[in-house]
Amino acid sequence: MHSRYDEWLNFVFDHEVADPAWHWNIDYPVFTASEEEYAILIENTFSNAGRDLSRFSDAEVNQGINFLASAPCSDYFFALKDAKVPLETRLSAIRSISTLYRDCFQSRCTETLSHLEQRPRSELNYVCYMFWDINSLGHLDGTDAQEALTDCVFSVLADTLMLDHLACKEGAIHGYGELWCGYPDKVEQAMDQFLLTEIACAELRTYARCARTGNIQ
Repeated sequence: MHSRYDEWLNFVFDHEVADPAWHWNIDYPVFTASEEEYAILIENTFSNAGRDLSRFSDAEVNQGINFLASAPCSDYFFALKDAKVPLETRLSAIRSISTLYRDCFQSRCTETLSHLEQRPRSELNYVCYMFWDINSLGHLDGTDAQEALTDCVFSVLADTLMLDHLACKEGAIHGYGELWCGYPDKVEQAMDQFLLTEIACAELRTYARCARTGNIQ
């Protein structure tokens, strides 16, 4: 565990939920560390999300992960693509996204479909659904160790798609749809395999068909 992990958690998540969010304030506090440390801290956060994010509300976790992963909000996620960061550190951080979905989103999100705006819906469902839309891992062309990073991303999506939770499956399918432009063959193969399985939710099946050709919202 990184020595500044607790400080990092408070920096990312311990804020009043507001509109606009705290990080849009020009004077918002900053957390200064190296790119390698950011990758380690992201891995620590996601690997322990089930336990360590439990003290924050769904809305606070939603706001914090959106801040952490979304390129318009912060640069932290770019550490996972930075050639200066050891490859295994980057891969470990990406793999920890599977744990975020399994240990946090699966237990805290409602089993509703965000692309249909179904309700009632947890305030955490937004980032569960939009995670692969907002982060920078969908654009890996020209990145150092591109093939290894791409394979890792697709492995995380495959793991997430296997979770027995409607919102998590939807989030994975949304991720496949976002990656279709860069990797149409991989996405089509993954969705074809998924569509051969028993899918109880007709709306989810339809969404997977749409993601197969990148036609997602």
